[in-house]
Amino acid sequence: MIYIIYKSEGGDNLNWVYKIQKAIDHIENHLTEKLSVDDVAKAAIYSPTPFQYLFGAVTGYSVGEYIRFRRLSCAADDLADSKLSVTDTAFKYQYETVEAFSKAFKRAYDVSPSKFTKTNSNYHKFAPINICFSLTGGFSMAKNFIPNLLKVDWSDNQRQNEFVNSVVSALNALGEKLDYDYVCAVSGGAFRASFSMSGWNHGNYHVSNTPIVIDHTFKMLGYNIRQYSRGDYEVAKKLIVDSIDKGVPAITFDGVINCSDACVISGYDNDGDVLLGYNPFMYISDDHNEPHDDTGYFRKSNWRGGIIMIEGKCEKLSKEEIFAETIKIIRRLIADENIAPGQYNGLAAHRAFANALLTYEWEDNFEPYLNLMCNYKQYLDRQYAAKFFYDNGRADLAKHYEKITDLCRKLGEQIPQDFSAGDLFGDKENLKPYCETLLQIAGMENETLGLLDKR
Repeated sequence: MIYIIYKSEGGDNLNWVYKIQKAIDHIENHLTEKLSVDDVAKAAIYSPTPFQYLFGAVTGYSVGEYIRFRRLSCAADDLADSKLSVTDTAFKYQYETVEAFSKAFKRAYDVSPSKFTKTNSNYHKFAPINICFSLTGGFSMAKNFIPNLLKVDWSDNQRQNEFVNSVVSALNALGEKLDYDYVCAVSGGAFRASFSMSGWNHGNYHVSNTPIVIDHTFKMLGYNIRQYSRGDYEVAKKLIVDSIDKGVPAITFDGVINCSDACVISGYDNDGDVLLGYNPFMYISDDHNEPHDDTGYFRKSNWRGGIIMIEGKCEKLSKEEIFAETIKIIRRLIADENIAPGQYNGLAAHRAFANALLTYEWEDNFEPYLNLMCNYKQYLDRQYAAKFFYDNGRADLAKHYEKITDLCRKLGEQIPQDFSAGDLFGDKENLKPYCETLLQIAGMENETLGLLDKR
């Protein structure tokens, strides 16, 4: 029996405790039947990968270990009472061969099953686990979270796209094996550019400025999603609570933490009035000054933002279909001037950015410099386009994007991304080389449209 004494400022309903106990009960009721981790997770209404982490953290055993130890213990009981032959016992507890059962039994009890008798009745029995808990203090408010999500931060200075990092974190928690580079390319993130029509906007790089990317990303990765824009708070809160209770992370965009493009949401507290998760801005006190949760995740009260709910897997497209669909969205991201209200996109965005640097007036060099650094995140992702094209047999486009990547790197050399060159913004003549590079990128991406038509 495991006792968990949980002291908290809130909570008399530890959903994760009930789920683990429900999983254990399911195992106990099906020890003599086929059992997989997926079966047990489904019984607990939890996604398999985060369920395995949680099961191990609570019980100290993996799901497979628990099933094996319980089956061997029950088998020992049967053999000690001479109820069944070794062969019948092996098959009863779902061993494929008598040999496999005998090896496992001898490892556990240091005696072969054929020699196991009542004289061995003092064997070390593995009893069923029952989880008991008590709560002290606080109000009646629930907390639940999914442990061990991949961090979403800016520790990797080459992989700074918050949306892409959040997708990778969320889907890896569901058992996918994804990396930033592939998701950045297949999502369209390596090809998008956005610039505000009304002036400086430090959120130009936000995925909400190219919303076609969101549905496309998950479709290419084989998942159905549901988007919920800012609306009824209670509805939004319930959506997130229900998702976390199933062991499925959520993603928010344009909100939750100030300035954030996207956050991966790993849990909730106070019945959903507080969200837990990861985002790079959680480490910047000017943007998020609420103390982090003891899990390592941020805590955010009084939250607002759009939500991406991951509803489950859909039919996975073939590699060829994924490439064909991604080519379509690349074309739109480059050619469509206005995908979202108030924003220039693609070729128009490159040109608008260059024009702003040469014509806008500013009193403080910090403002345009910060905007430039935020915009540069979009150019930084161009480096992940070439491998995607090589992997899909389009060396012409890959070589073309290697040249575009070189130009994007040049931007980072012309004006460093560390506020060390603020004096350059005191004279627009100093900005002309940077703007010329932006226009070169626009010219080469215009050429991309022609290459996309080739087979």
